[in-house]
Amino acid sequence: MTEPTIKFLPEDLRNTHSIWLQKYKKNIVTKYGEDGIIDKIFDVIGVENKVLCDVGAADGKHHSNTYNLLKNKGWKGILFEPTKQRYKLLKELYKENEQVLPLFEYIGLDKHTDLDFHLDQLREKIPRNFDFLSIDIDGCDVHIWADVKRYRPRVVCIEFNPCISLDIYFLQARDLSVNQGNSLLAICEEAKDMGYELVATTQLNAFFVDRNDFDKFEILDNSPKAMHFLEDKTTHILMTYDGHLFLAGRTHHPWKHYEIKDDNIQVLPPEYRKWKADGRFVFATQDKEKAL
Repeated sequence: MTEPTIKFLPEDLRNTHSIWLQKYKKNIVTKYGEDGIIDKIFDVIGVENKVLCDVGAADGKHHSNTYNLLKNKGWKGILFEPTKQRYKLLKELYKENEQVLPLFEYIGLDKHTDLDFHLDQLREKIPRNFDFLSIDIDGCDVHIWADVKRYRPRVVCIEFNPCISLDIYFLQARDLSVNQGNSLLAICEEAKDMGYELVATTQLNAFFVDRNDFDKFEILDNSPKAMHFLEDKTTHILMTYDGHLFLAGRTHHPWKHYEIKDDNIQVLPPEYRKWKADGRFVFATQDKEKAL
């Protein structure tokens, strides 16, 4: 078969007035400028108690959204990490800092394991409206956030899946054994239901503020397409008249690095991928045709 010509030409629809926080990107230990954006967000809304919670804190430093606040800004924090080796590094990092409490704890999805439950055990250390919540658990991030009912973090940083198009609502199953991630659109919609608004993004993280503080940022359009550009990071499947499927955009998994090829995704076998000159399409069996 003669191959078609396919070009993936993503359009940057970001609104320059909506993404003004991008110019404050700066890395102390973060990867995509999150440290600078966090600083500027709190410049805008002010700091009330300098208390944070980090769910999925890892080793506490590598690409951490909270390290700079805890180490350099005098903040207090509760850090949750359920992986033994990472927790060991996390505890070592803050062993001389009494303002930081690393916990070898697993945040679950029921009333006996959710974040509210854990914070209730530490209510003398964390106010109801603590300043900053960071969630990075590669899956049920939104569900963990949505379960927070008795506390009201003023700013939330949450990871999204950058491989999913901005016009697709994808909210992964409420299952901690699943690690699929959530689309930026899904997170924004869920955040709105919780009373939060998007103010900034980086390649992997989205920043939300309580709706009461949103007007301070003077962002008129905070839709995902106005705030973020995925470039060529998404994978698109094209379906042609004859039933052939083609790929456009990203064809390699960004972390596992396997390649997806057109041959891997065909639903119809080759003998059925034909379009008859008389307007009939070969379908279902080799000896039977159904007219359109």
